[in-house]
Amino acid sequence: MTKKKIAYIGAGIVALVLGYFNYFGSDKETGDIRKLVETINAVYESDDLRIEAEKQVDYIDEKESKFEKAKAFIKGMFLSGDNAFLDKDKNLTLDSNILGKSANGWEIKASQLKYNKETEELESTKPMYAKNEEKGIEVLANKFKTTVSMDNITLEDGVVIKNKLFSIVADKANYNNEAKTITLEGNIALSNKIGEIGDINTLTDVRNLQVGEVEKGKEMSGTFSKVYFNLNERNLYATDGFDMKYGEIGLKGRDIVLNEADQSFKVTGDVKFTYQDYVFDVNYIEKEANSDTINVYGQIKGGNPEYSVLADKAEYNINDKKFKILGNVVVTSTKGENLKADTFVYSSETKEADIYGNKILYTSPTNNLEAEYIHYNSETKDVTTDKPFDSWNDKGEGIKGTSIVYNLGTKDFYSKEEITVKSKDYGLTTKNVTYKEETGILSAPEPYVIKSKDESSVINGNSITYNKKTGELTSPGDIVMNNKGTIMKGHDLVFNNITGVGKLQGPIPFENKEDKMSGTAKEIIIKRGEYVDLMGPVRVKQDTTNMVVDKARYSYKDELVHVNTPVKFDDPVRSMVGSVSSATYSPKDGILRGSDFNMREPNRTAKAQNVVIYNKENRRLELVGNAYLSSGADSISGPKIVYYLDTKDAETPTNSVIKYDQYTIKSSYGKVNKESGEIFVKNADVKSVDGNEFYSNQAKGNINDVVHFTGNVKGKSKQKEGDVYFSGDKADLYMAKIDDKYQAKKVIVNTKSTFTQLNRKIVSNYMELDLIKKEVYAKDKPVLTIDDGPKGNTLVKADDVTGYIDQDLIKLNKNVYVKNVNEKKEEVVLTADRGAVTKKMADVYDRVKVVTKDSVTTANEGHYDMENRKIRAKGNVHVEYQTDKSAGNVFDNMTSTNTKKTTKK
Repeated sequence: MTKKKIAYIGAGIVALVLGYFNYFGSDKETGDIRKLVETINAVYESDDLRIEAEKQVDYIDEKESKFEKAKAFIKGMFLSGDNAFLDKDKNLTLDSNILGKSANGWEIKASQLKYNKETEELESTKPMYAKNEEKGIEVLANKFKTTVSMDNITLEDGVVIKNKLFSIVADKANYNNEAKTITLEGNIALSNKIGEIGDINTLTDVRNLQVGEVEKGKEMSGTFSKVYFNLNERNLYATDGFDMKYGEIGLKGRDIVLNEADQSFKVTGDVKFTYQDYVFDVNYIEKEANSDTINVYGQIKGGNPEYSVLADKAEYNINDKKFKILGNVVVTSTKGENLKADTFVYSSETKEADIYGNKILYTSPTNNLEAEYIHYNSETKDVTTDKPFDSWNDKGEGIKGTSIVYNLGTKDFYSKEEITVKSKDYGLTTKNVTYKEETGILSAPEPYVIKSKDESSVINGNSITYNKKTGELTSPGDIVMNNKGTIMKGHDLVFNNITGVGKLQGPIPFENKEDKMSGTAKEIIIKRGEYVDLMGPVRVKQDTTNMVVDKARYSYKDELVHVNTPVKFDDPVRSMVGSVSSATYSPKDGILRGSDFNMREPNRTAKAQNVVIYNKENRRLELVGNAYLSSGADSISGPKIVYYLDTKDAETPTNSVIKYDQYTIKSSYGKVNKESGEIFVKNADVKSVDGNEFYSNQAKGNINDVVHFTGNVKGKSKQKEGDVYFSGDKADLYMAKIDDKYQAKKVIVNTKSTFTQLNRKIVSNYMELDLIKKEVYAKDKPVLTIDDGPKGNTLVKADDVTGYIDQDLIKLNKNVYVKNVNEKKEEVVLTADRGAVTKKMADVYDRVKVVTKDSVTTANEGHYDMENRKIRAKGNVHVEYQTDKSAGNVFDNMTSTNTKKTTKK
């Protein structure tokens, strides 16, 4: 006998008993009676349905049953509930505290559930809950429909899909057991803040679940267009666009794959990454399995309304909340700011930022910074670094060092390490510097150095205090100042930055070892941007020269040191004394200018209306206005004299007079070196004390050796026998030292030249004039003329001639030709191999030929007396007489066939 039959027999007995009491129990009139059978600890079975209940009530006529504390088994699905109802079509409805479990691992909680026998589906129109422990997934829905096997689950009217990492809310969802996927549709949103489910029986709407606790910084939220969840992979797939928040960051793109198990994800397609109010366009975003780091791959480009950012990539750590921008970081702002770095790191947890780079460069319209590392605390506003940095603004102000703490809010800063506080022209270097903006006081208790930008000026002190509000700067104790090698010492420096006035207490000793200069002053007065006064009496010693002035002022306007009172100087070693009425000195160029210059030494003198001394490159002394420079008996005078201190050259760029040894040289330009004797002059006019004179366009050489005259050369040598004159295009004057004096020794002219003495004149292409031997030697077609005035003249030619300045004699050599013309115009021509000529006589030798108008005479030698017109021939004399011919014509026509010849021996 089956359990089902036993159950029905028992039910029948109960029904009979109840019927009996109903029929016989009252004699009253009865109405309609509902027939039912009630069973305790009932078991109901029908086809694929089995129900176990503490109590079962069957309604006979309606063919319906009600169960209390029921358990139902439907084709592998287990269901339980407080109440169950089975209608005549065998559809089962459960109510209150419903639990269920499917063969494929789903567990159900619901307050109401209906089984449709015909469709073999379970359905609920009230909030229900399902969980698959193996797949780590929970689902909730306001409406629920599934096959009994739970192979296909449809969730509607508000759905929550939940796992350990996040929850997804949508309008509806569908689970496909074959694909092991949940597909969501409509108003899809993600969150990890949905808390515990609570009592499903009291839940009215799954969308009203309470918010749970989530670790700060790991909150997740977002909206999606299309989403499906693969339970095997435990991957969430979002396509067709999404916008998601993960802690502090935002992820936006077309597609995302998010793994619930290892919390990895990858975002692709039109990707945007947000951090705080910054939005970046990137290539893709990826978080690797079990990693705390979200990697943002780029190039990344974006920013907020004020700042624009460009970089290679970025990353965000969900634990330490650090956001890193990496590689070729460029940040620009709408205010004209620009930042270049290698790495930028910001932690929202500590509110601190770190910037790294081989060379961090920040520029703005007002401030600039170079550094290797910068740390910034956004809460305290402190900017710090322990690496080299350099800041500056458009005024040239800034700070440079290796360590600093600077507060952007208070403007206070401190550095225990050495830093340099820079201004436009100077930099203060020291350590343990403290500045308080509230008081305006900067204090540096350690030794300090102040340097000018070009490092030509340096100040050393023991400590310094500056009050920005009052402008007072004080530096007590010893002070050492070095200005371009000049070291000055004093004490107790005070300066007011507002008035620009300061003072260094004295006495002030100063020294420049390179310039061999030292001295003392009473004190130093400073007026910023205007002057520095060296108060007197100021005593200066340079090398062996002493100088005393009342006051010296350095002017910033013209960068000159001015001495407006007379300056007296002396050199006891050289027995030198001198003075200038006023002077200026340029420390930059090393140029000294003075007026009314006068200097005297036992053997030297220099004076001029103005003097300029160049002490650096091309060191020189310029004397201007009635300039005069002497050394012993030698001197130079003119409008301007330039004396080069290193080469010892003296130059006169305008008309001047140079007196050297026995000579006075006038020129339009001159340059002479007394020590070497080198000389170069233009438009030379040279005269010696012994009467020699030389003129030319230019003269160059050594006045102790050879001087080369060029261009329109003229010369004169004073001689008792008659002054000697010469001229030509070039002439070389050779000098010789005779009796400790330099004298003209020889003149050589190797171009066309002229020699003249009294009535004698030699024209030649080469000539030597020996002033010591008193000889004139000419060659290369020399021509000699002797002009006797009305008595006639003599023309002489030879290969070379030698004349004697102190004698009436000229020697002739080779191809000798002598033509004498008397007062009657009568000519006598003599030719020979050699000869000599005086005022009265012409003597010729070897192959002699004498031609007159009357005869032609040949002999070994011939002597012609030019006063009495007598010819005397010796040796192999042969005479031919001619008629009607002058001597010149006879000589010219000796080869003519018309000549009448007579011979006399």
